[in-house]
Amino acid sequence: MISWLKKRWFLFRWRRVARVWTVDRLLETTDLDLSSSERGELEYGIHSWRQLVPWYQRRFGGVPGGEIYCFGVAHGSTVGTLVRGFRSRNMPVPAMHLFDSFLGLPEEEPGVAVPDIWMKGAFSAPRNQLESMIASLGLPTDSYRIHEGWFKDTLKADLVEAGVFKPAAYVDIDADLYNSTLEVLDFLFAHSLIRPGTIIGYDDWGDTDLWTAGESRAHKEIMEKYGARCAQLLHWGERPLIRKLFLVVSVEKR
Repeated sequence: MISWLKKRWFLFRWRRVARVWTVDRLLETTDLDLSSSERGELEYGIHSWRQLVPWYQRRFGGVPGGEIYCFGVAHGSTVGTLVRGFRSRNMPVPAMHLFDSFLGLPEEEPGVAVPDIWMKGAFSAPRNQLESMIASLGLPTDSYRIHEGWFKDTLKADLVEAGVFKPAAYVDIDADLYNSTLEVLDFLFAHSLIRPGTIIGYDDWGDTDLWTAGESRAHKEIMEKYGARCAQLLHWGERPLIRKLFLVVSVEKR
């Protein structure tokens, strides 16, 4: 009974934030000077924050030839929102690497807290759901690559050496868990795929206690490990539903 009540309470709070944090409130957290027509291009809903990525990439210049890396894409919404955002700016969509196990969440690191709704296998979706979204967007087959499996198995050093993985213009992390986020960031920094100019977005920053679990803890530890400094571009929402965008300013170590 207690576990069921905790899940209901978490979902109630999560949905309340989704209702009250509209796109207008999202834009209040940025320093982008957007016209009324540009604001009208944004879709309303909790995924709209990703449509700001092209604006920031244009503003800061990004990483020349940089690619997009998306971790946790089974439902397709991430890909759809990003592609529509670039197209609305009349900007070319960078090559995309799309990562997912299609099996839902794995186990978290022992002793690291997770919300009650984050049980093993949560948020699973079939691969064809992602493929249907890609088809609806009309993406050319040579403009994206789906990496199916756990992140630790699909992030391979030989793909860097072969030139399959190129430096990241944008990294989208919808990994939820601390250990999954840590794996992703550690690999990308260790192989210099994240560098100054890369933008990093977090979809589940506030689902766990800040800095002790989840994406925020992994971000903090990896920034310290590689001596990286970031500038916050966006803070949208409140616990337990927070989105973040960061611009990587400098990286001291590899």
